[in-house]
Amino acid sequence: MDAAVAAQQARRRIRPPEPLVMAAAPPTPAAFRCPISLEVMRSPVSLPTGTTYDRASIQRWLDSGHRTCPATRLPLASTDLVPNLLLRRLIHLHAATMPPSPSPEEVLSQLAAADGEPAAAEKAVRSLAAKIAPEKGKRASVASAVAADLDSAVPALLSFAKGGAGADARVDAVRILATVAPELVAYLTEDGMEKRGRVNMAVEALAAVLSAAGVAEEAKDALVVALVAEDLGRVVTTLLGAGANGAAVLEAILTSPAADADAKTAIADRPELFPDLVRILRDAASPAAIRCMAAAVQVRGRPARASMVRAGAIPALALAVAAAPTAAAESALRLLAEAARCGDGKAAIAADAAEVAAAVMGRMIRVGPAGREAAVVALWLSCCAGGGERRMREAVASAPEAVGKLLVVMQGDCAPTTSRMAGELLRAVRLEQERKGMVAAYDSRTIHVMPY
Repeated sequence: MDAAVAAQQARRRIRPPEPLVMAAAPPTPAAFRCPISLEVMRSPVSLPTGTTYDRASIQRWLDSGHRTCPATRLPLASTDLVPNLLLRRLIHLHAATMPPSPSPEEVLSQLAAADGEPAAAEKAVRSLAAKIAPEKGKRASVASAVAADLDSAVPALLSFAKGGAGADARVDAVRILATVAPELVAYLTEDGMEKRGRVNMAVEALAAVLSAAGVAEEAKDALVVALVAEDLGRVVTTLLGAGANGAAVLEAILTSPAADADAKTAIADRPELFPDLVRILRDAASPAAIRCMAAAVQVRGRPARASMVRAGAIPALALAVAAAPTAAAESALRLLAEAARCGDGKAAIAADAAEVAAAVMGRMIRVGPAGREAAVVALWLSCCAGGGERRMREAVASAPEAVGKLLVVMQGDCAPTTSRMAGELLRAVRLEQERKGMVAAYDSRTIHVMPY
């Protein structure tokens, strides 16, 4: 046989190599995912019902007041969380078989490219947040990646944190912002109108971090220290100019144990503080402005109280009592009570007697016990203490169902002092009604009896 033919036949007998096929990554078992967040668990813990959850997710469930198992709906005999060490080991072994995770820089690029695609954006944020978990030891690399392009990364994270993503994903976005928040403090002292956008972005991010429940307290304390270490006067001016978000940052500083007393006093003594907070409250109906006023009064006492009254806070606080959410309305009631402790405050309340009386009486039984007590104190100080103000007594007597609401407070679960004040208010109201010839629904000698 010809040599060329023999070689051709030999080639035919050799099978060509099969194409190389990369094995697909094994799918993630359903048991590795938290029943609440549906994400792979980082720290699996079990409830007494036997169901396992990620620690962060189930802790938020319990902290919100629930005492049932989310999956089984069974009542919990105990809220103790037992680490599921076997499952955590299995999750770690599974993670070792997965392809290498992208770098923080690559994830940020994915987040930027996911504009308009919520699912892709959420995946990118959750991936980046996983890298700042304590066990990962990569917090510095994440902060470095975000800090390398603050002007684009921070707005993307803020937009995501405020968007329609799940609660866990929104918390993760704020946790990522917390890694670079100290870098944003320097923005607050920048000059020039062209940088106003950067300043507002920084203030919004700082407010989000300082008010978030998912950020560690030590991270918030470090941020407060960084804020106080800057030129404090310029920082305060910038924050007040930034509106409600700036008020939230100031309130966090005034209430933080990380800020020293001198810094807090310097903020509370700023002459523009209360006028600007009143403006923010009127413009934005901001609960943060009310809380910031309350924190400043707590820090400085009588001088801050007088500054608040001079700034025209009384009408704005009356509007907040009438229309703000319950927690903010209670804070506004406490501030009205503080204002009524001084002569100028009492006079300012009397000058807007109709609005203040209508707001306080209208909200008195639609707040919690602390809010009801503050309402009674504010009214008693302005109507009864030291002779009171006639205009306030007339306004309270003219308020709808004034007697009935005071009776409800007296017979409720309130402190003896509050009950006594309510009784004195009731007598003052009935005397005023009799003086003006108003028809009484029942006799004042039966004030211990419910009118309905």
